[in-house]
Amino acid sequence: AHQMMVKAARTKDAGQRNDLEAGMAKYLASEYCSQVVEDSFRIHGGYGYSAEYEIERLYREAPMLLIGEGTADIQRMIIGRRLLEDYKLR
Repeated sequence: AHQMMVKAARTKDAGQRNDLEAGMAKYLASEYCSQVVEDSFRIHGGYGYSAEYEIERLYREAPMLLIGEGTADIQRMIIGRRLLEDYKLR
């Protein structure tokens, strides 16, 4: 995910269109984050609900990564449209 973000930033710095790279990086990073937080929450068990552990805050805030800048479905649509544009039959 980090390498994808770096590639998206370099593409933008070069003055090129980067919506495909940025969308892919955001989608992958948000999905990984959500998965890691959910697994961590399971590991912590009942302590995951306690505000004295940071996992409670992460579990509460992680869903915002999936919907904050567009839902995962929207990101997939952006990626799909852009790939179809690049590989359009002539």
